[in-house]
Amino acid sequence: MICFRTLVLAGVLALSAAEPAAAAESVGMYSNYVANDGLVHDRAFDTAPADSLDEVVKQLTRAIDRLARYRVPKDPPNVYRVPHAELENYVCGTHCSIKAWYKPGDGIFLDDTLNPEANLFHRSILLHEMVHYFQDRAGEYGNMQPCDRWFHREIDAYTIQNRYLAMIGHPSRVAYVGDNCNNMEAKARESGRAQAFDGIRGRVNPDQH
Repeated sequence: MICFRTLVLAGVLALSAAEPAAAAESVGMYSNYVANDGLVHDRAFDTAPADSLDEVVKQLTRAIDRLARYRVPKDPPNVYRVPHAELENYVCGTHCSIKAWYKPGDGIFLDDTLNPEANLFHRSILLHEMVHYFQDRAGEYGNMQPCDRWFHREIDAYTIQNRYLAMIGHPSRVAYVGDNCNNMEAKARESGRAQAFDGIRGRVNPDQH
């Protein structure tokens, strides 16, 4: 189970979660264009406000299809809006700055303060979680140990998220700044604490760092 956190949570840093006014107002990319063959094609990197969350999911599916190597799953992920306190309780077990979470078999859970329909950085957060859904459906990194699989899936999702932010002309970038699995295990041995990655929820406990 994978989490994406904005600001500092569990070794994850989102460098700028605020939506710059210029980016929010940009509508320079449109949802459709007509090619030389006369067919109408959907734009994957539309920056205009969307009418619904379903529309955003469809658009981000097209974006991931262009930015990553994964095949598009037959069915889109379920996306749920939930109160921040509920995310904290279920994923962190304490107060934390989690904003979204992908749970295999269930779907994507978004903090209900996020507005991916209008806020482009929030849209990139949803894309990050959708990458995890694509990974899950493709069985990506399935032969790795749980911690290594989680680590590589996160690095992949952050890379694709940054590609997306660059494509839509957004100034923000995100980065994974936590340790890899070997370092986490070494710190756990030195401190006498349990390994921060629990292998079940696929998260790092911020209190362990």
